[in-house]
Amino acid sequence: MELTLTRKKIAAALDALGAVPASVIFVHSSMSSMGRVEGGAAAVVDALLDVLGPAGTLVVPTFTFAHSRRSGPVFDPAHDPSEMGRITEETRTRRGAQRSCHLLHSIAALGSHAGEITAVHGPSAWAADGPFWKLHELNAQILLLGVPYLRCTYFHLLEQLVQVSYRRWRAVEAHARAPDGSLRPLPTFVYSPGPGFPGNDFNKLGNLLERRGLARVGTVGNAVARLFSARDALDLGLAQYRKDRHLFLLTGARCTQLRDGVLTEELNSEKSVVDPARIYRRS
Repeated sequence: MELTLTRKKIAAALDALGAVPASVIFVHSSMSSMGRVEGGAAAVVDALLDVLGPAGTLVVPTFTFAHSRRSGPVFDPAHDPSEMGRITEETRTRRGAQRSCHLLHSIAALGSHAGEITAVHGPSAWAADGPFWKLHELNAQILLLGVPYLRCTYFHLLEQLVQVSYRRWRAVEAHARAPDGSLRPLPTFVYSPGPGFPGNDFNKLGNLLERRGLARVGTVGNAVARLFSARDALDLGLAQYRKDRHLFLLTGARCTQLRDGVLTEELNSEKSVVDPARIYRRS
């Protein structure tokens, strides 16, 4: 395995994985999982855009969980940094990027469908009036770049569709800051876990996708990468949930292990890699 990745090598690996030009791709990522990257996060975003081409659209989560710990939170779409890693922040700050307006679960997009995807984000992050359902409408692909299915927040859309019994609605009074500095109300409803929630195990659904040949698995440097259709995940997830109401839940001492890659044990920031020793750590 090459010790240093370049923009060209990343694009080639994504192409081999099955990333399609002119498509919409929603990316969850771990920069450090890939190993050393020449050009850093900018090179990764450039490689994604190279593969997608001018008709494609790159979408990333730019979540701001810090607001959940604040009283009277104010979301500033133009200035609040993403808490989802360097690749997402690089995307958010690119010229032409657009961002949805949600207190906790905003997304940023670059490309031909960016305006359509980010235009509306209602009080509930995962509802049909927001960007996550728009990914389904546009037949987007989901790319997990160095992270397991555990980090695939798109699966929360399925939880909300079936109204799982272990989550409860919670209203948050918040505001959004406009470009001129003024504030407007930002109604927010959070679908929070209830008492006794054991945690999610989205690797269960991911494992099913792989076993049925609906997810492609490869590597980008040291990162294990997985690519699948948002529609396939939703269709399979809903069908399987009818058989198993614990589909999305952790039901054992550990989450479901995946066939490919090593899953690092870092709560809420798990990585999926070829070799944990090659995770890049900045000194």
